[in-house]
Amino acid sequence: MESKKIKQTVHSIRSLKIQGASAVRKAIVLALKQSVQESNAHSVKEFRHELRKNALLLATARPTEPETRTALRIILKKAFAEKPLNELKKSIIQECISYEKNRKKAMQKIAKIGARELKNCNTVFTHCHSHTVEAILLQAKKNRTLKRVINTETRPQWQGRITATNLAKAGIPVTHIVDSAAGVFLEEADAFITGADAILASGAAINKIGTSLISLKAKQLGIPHYIATSTHSFDPATYYGEKEEIEQRSPKEVWEKKPKGVTIKNPAFDTTKAKYIKAIICEKGIFSPKKFVKKMEKDLKLKEKKFTSLVEMLHRQN
Repeated sequence: MESKKIKQTVHSIRSLKIQGASAVRKAIVLALKQSVQESNAHSVKEFRHELRKNALLLATARPTEPETRTALRIILKKAFAEKPLNELKKSIIQECISYEKNRKKAMQKIAKIGARELKNCNTVFTHCHSHTVEAILLQAKKNRTLKRVINTETRPQWQGRITATNLAKAGIPVTHIVDSAAGVFLEEADAFITGADAILASGAAINKIGTSLISLKAKQLGIPHYIATSTHSFDPATYYGEKEEIEQRSPKEVWEKKPKGVTIKNPAFDTTKAKYIKAIICEKGIFSPKKFVKKMEKDLKLKEKKFTSLVEMLHRQN
């Protein structure tokens, strides 16, 4: 059965109506749960085929989203247990619910850990919009340590306006700037903090285009760059040498009616090297990029090569 919810969710993600790694993951888990609830499959085999098709659609809605792939990989482990159809459906639905409860707790932990780390930072600079960064800044406001946020508008989709609007509504003074003014206004900040759509085995972070340039400038100025993200944003596939795909967006986002002879490139993300990152703030604590990767290596048992990618898992069980 073709799931309307799956199609709607994929469209909303690709059109950036849903944006940010944690929001994308949350929407995808909800869509998967609803598709299972509405499934009319008459056999376990038929159900698994339907589930695999829906999962692959969701997993590829945006290429640079390992948190989504992690969520699906964890949840879909329940899909291959030897159970009657109804019990199988119930176990997957329950896993979706439990997973999101776990992630909500993780976000709360990150907010508290991050706010403590920034307790001596009166002015914080951020780029784009991250629900995780926003949670930290709102907690810092509650702790009465944060005085002001400087944020970029973040072209070409203006996600920085989401950050500015939400923080201003919460009573945080916001200075909103064009992206190209970042180097000037960074000098007024005590810290630079961003989210991450992916953390690589090198300790590098993939985030909204422009992050790496701001991080480089921050390093020159002696301003620490913090990455705030879930451990589920780590991409285990990069540990084995696979490359993280950088999503390429439509040129029309940059210039809808460009002149003839002009070529437009519109990558959604760039890569910030580990040497420019002060620390990664996650639900398990605060780590240097190197120590974060070591933690993931241990937790996921990567040296034992037990990791199976989502796509491999789905094809293996087909």
